[in-house]
Amino acid sequence: MLLSIKNLSKHFQVSQGAFQGSRKIVRAVDELSLDIEKGDSLSLVGESGSGKTTLARMIMRLLEPTSGEIIFNGEDVTRLKQNKLDHYRRNIQMVFQDPYSSLDPRFTIRRSIKEGMTLAVGKYASEQAKEIRAQEMINAVRLEQNMMLRFPHEFSGGERQRIAIARSLALNPKMLVLDEAVSSLDVIIQQDILELLKELQQQFELTYLFISHNLRVVKQISNKIAVMYKGRIIELAETQELIDNPLHPYTKELLQAALDYKSSGRAGDFELSPRAGLVEKNKGHFVIHD
Repeated sequence: MLLSIKNLSKHFQVSQGAFQGSRKIVRAVDELSLDIEKGDSLSLVGESGSGKTTLARMIMRLLEPTSGEIIFNGEDVTRLKQNKLDHYRRNIQMVFQDPYSSLDPRFTIRRSIKEGMTLAVGKYASEQAKEIRAQEMINAVRLEQNMMLRFPHEFSGGERQRIAIARSLALNPKMLVLDEAVSSLDVIIQQDILELLKELQQQFELTYLFISHNLRVVKQISNKIAVMYKGRIIELAETQELIDNPLHPYTKELLQAALDYKSSGRAGDFELSPRAGLVEKNKGHFVIHD
């Protein structure tokens, strides 16, 4: 198992009113467990506010969990001190939704890609080695070499996302976390990026955690889908199995909205029980139930 998340939670305290002085707990991620095998392309889907990005930020150790464990390649990374995180982050990289804000506008593309290599201490000992690797990454995402001299504002959204992907691959990571990585792009460019991601997965033997609210998109990229609702995984199955045979009313609601799936239930028809458990059903298909 490449990544194993065990009973992971993130709770935030928020004020209930300017003059009340009372605070309530928001359970953004609530005792979530999830396993991702090497070579998987697992998509995490759910509506805005379901906790997807909070989970991604905890996996990257950009947010500290309230409780639980994140095991990567056999090591509990929730216990790593700050000075030990560089090695972990070489092996798991993140591609964000907005490629323009994730690229420094003051840096050329060449410098942006090389900047990420500073985490690989000793691997790229010379500027020539970094230059060769940067050129390889630009070629891998199907951009021209002369583009490396330009700045982010000179590129389209799709090109900027290719650059962000190239930068994330420079350290030869084992896994990419892609947080709404194509949602800001038009449909044709989305398709191009998804095709590119599938090719790169084969070429670099990558594992993907693809976070999205769009089931039309994840159907094309993932071999498994996990459905997230109110901070928890409520259903997990292979992609086609989940689309053909959704078991949870909320999953049916998502499919009805995204794929014109005909469902008799509505998302508002159910509540999660605090005792809900993960139960195996139908050839590895998991669903939360009371």
